[in-house]
Formats: sequence, C-alpha cells, structure tokens
Amino acid sequence: MSETRNIDMWSATSMVVANMVGTGVFTSLGYQLFDTQSGFALLMIWIAGGLIALTGAFSYAEIAGRLSKDGGEFHFLSEIFHPALGYMAGFVSTTVGFAAPVAGAALALGAYLQGVLPNVSGPLIGILVIIGLSLLHAKSLSIGLLFQRISTLAKVLLMLVFIFSGWYLGKKSNIDFSPNTAALNEIFDGFWFKASFSVSLVWVSFAYSGWNAAAYIAGSIENPRRNLSRSILLGTLVVMVLYAALNWVFLSSTPIELLKGKKEVGLIAAQQIWGPNWGKFMGGVISILLVSTISSMIFTGPRVLKTMLEKVPQLRFWSELNSQQIPMRSIWLQAVVSIVLLHLMDFESLIYYVAFTLSLFTFLTVLGLFVLRFKQGKPSGYNAWGYPLTPLVFLIMTASVCLFFVQMKPFESLMGFATGIVGLVFWFMSRSQRHI
Repeated sequence: MSETRNIDMWSATSMVVANMVGTGVFTSLGYQLFDTQSGFALLMIWIAGGLIALTGAFSYAEIAGRLSKDGGEFHFLSEIFHPALGYMAGFVSTTVGFAAPVAGAALALGAYLQGVLPNVSGPLIGILVIIGLSLLHAKSLSIGLLFQRISTLAKVLLMLVFIFSGWYLGKKSNIDFSPNTAALNEIFDGFWFKASFSVSLVWVSFAYSGWNAAAYIAGSIENPRRNLSRSILLGTLVVMVLYAALNWVFLSSTPIELLKGKKEVGLIAAQQIWGPNWGKFMGGVISILLVSTISSMIFTGPRVLKTMLEKVPQLRFWSELNSQQIPMRSIWLQAVVSIVLLHLMDFESLIYYVAFTLSLFTFLTVLGLFVLRFKQGKPSGYNAWGYPLTPLVFLIMTASVCLFFVQMKPFESLMGFATGIVGLVFWFMSRSQRHI
C-alpha cells in the first residue's frame, strides 16, 4: 500500500517532544550525581547534551527532507551507504530505539507509582500500560494522534508547573551553581571532557534521544519539505529549555543526598517542594504522564519495523497495514519485545545499552549528510543550519562520548555492537530472496 500523509506539523512536533520528555529527564539526575556534585557542571551536562542534539537535529532535518519516507535510520543508511548498514540500523531502531525505551519508561512509571502506592506492582502496571496503548494505537489512527497531542500538552504544562513552583516554593539547597574552579575541574581534564562527564552525557543523550522522532514517520507527514524540519527543530529547542530549567529546580529544591542513585527524582523533588502529601500526588501525575512517552514510541516504532519487515519475504506478514493504514501487527510485535526486555534487564543497564547503541547509528546518519552533499549538492528544500560546522561538532562530540563509554562500560558497549550485528541476519535473509 502507498503511504498516506496524514500527520500535520503540530502532531509531528508533539511526537518529538513526547519521545524526548519522559524517562530520561525524570530519572537521569540521580545517576549523574555519583560522579558530579557541582550544580554548574550538572547543568552544563544538560545544556551540552541539548546542543549536541540540536546539531544532530539540523543534519537530520535536511536528510529527512531529502529522503522523506518512513523508516528513519533504516531508510537513510540503506539509501546513503548500503542496505546491509540500513538493516543493522533498522534492527537497532526497532529493539534498542523503541522497544527498549518503552520497557525503560514502563519501569520508571512503576517506580513512581510505587513511591505513591507502595503495594502496587510496578512491572505489572508497566505491562498493562504497554498492552493498553498498543490496543489504542492499533485500533484508530485519529484517536491515537489526539491522545498523543493532549498527553504531550499535559506533560509540558506539568513541567512548567514544576519549574515555576520550584522557583517560588522550593527550599533552597546548598548546591553551588557558580562556574568556579572546582566546577570546571568536574567538567574538563586538560583540554577535553573528563571521562565521568562524558559518561553522564550518555545518560543525557538518552533523555534527548527522541529529537529525531519525526524522521521515523517522514513518509506520513504532510508537506514534509516544510513541516519535517520545523517539527524536529522546534521540538528539540523546546525540550532543551525545559530540561535545563527542570534540572535546576531538582537541584535547587532538594539536597543531593536525597537524589543520588534514585530513579524517581521527580517524586523526591515534588515532596520537597509541596510537602509529602501533595508531593506524592505530583509523583502520581508524573507517572501517568510517562504514559505519553510510551504512547509516542508505540506509535512511531512499529512504522520503522514495518518498513524493514516488508523487505524480508519471510517476515512480510508482520508488516501489513490494516484498512486505516495502521501497522497493527508490527505494533503487537514491538509490544511483545518491550515486555520481554522489561523482565530481562535492570533499569541502569537498559539505559546505558540504549543510549550507547543509538549514538552509534545517529553518528553514521549524520556522517551520511556529507555523502549526500557530495553526491547531490545542496538541497532545494531545508539546508542544515551551520553546515559543515554543525554536523562536524555532532560527529566529534558523539564519537568522543562513545569512546569514553567503551572504556568505562565495556559490557553494555559489547551488547550494543552485538545488536547491530544481528541486523545483518535480516539483510542476508532479504538478499537471499531478492539478490541485492
């Protein structure tokens, strides 16, 4: 079936915001505090992560405008480099890029709910949410998009309430936000970032990892030459500002000792700002709004999976669309993978695995912009702002963070490489049938 362009710019932007805002921003800070104690250094992690995401977003916006079809990195790398690399990226996108973050968000949702209702089974709630949202998106495209826009708006409003409440009501902690010598020493080791700062950037890259969400549904967006780049850039800028402000509130309202090593930093900060009872209420609201993050990935991920599976004859059954152009079977296939991962991996390992593996293929995709420019010249539509400087900054920063990560987290790094290699199996299956 041909692709139907039925997603407007605001719906696409809401997908970007919803994919980005969720598990990462409400969980990452507690793990960053193991290695970094300066308020200035911690905020710089979030600002640096946002700038890296933004430089990547400039490049993705141009690539997606040129190759405006569903599939994300699977489609991009297949067209730019080779189908084998595309299949590796496609397998990573469908497992690490969507199914694993769905599992991570479900685990975080469970942790928040258990902080409010101790007798609730977090994993069970996560499973029920995955099943419920899969039913919603498999049944109706219009209702699914409406739910996504409303839940994303509610999530942004909650963050604004959190930020302004923290500004006026939060009990000031003794953390120092000044760029003093001690703070700079936590960031730099000579002329480059410290290894601990770079590993913290992995956590932040996970929090920002949805900035390329609209690229995965490029083939479904109305007027993609205009709306695709706008949705990617607008969504990334909005989230960057919200993240920096929200983490300032967490740090300024709550003692570091209470946040260190905890997943549910939003719940802990809410209790410091509003008191135990209202804090629990806000923690419950956060857990409900994490549903928006899960929803956006359940909407987006199966469209990447469908694009890949339809090219593999043995698996084409799972790529078929229903009468409403919804990849219903791919939705349920992703749901099963998410539930399996929810049981197999703990939260910290899951996030490291996701962030590192996705960084590898976003690196290759941005590198592909130089190949497109060499082959085709400047585009007639959106031009990546700051080219060639912005993609070079993204490539240098991403490569540096990945190298530090391989040294400090070899097991998760090996898992990431192994996941990409599994994607080659799908390419060989396709090649054996189609002789490509």
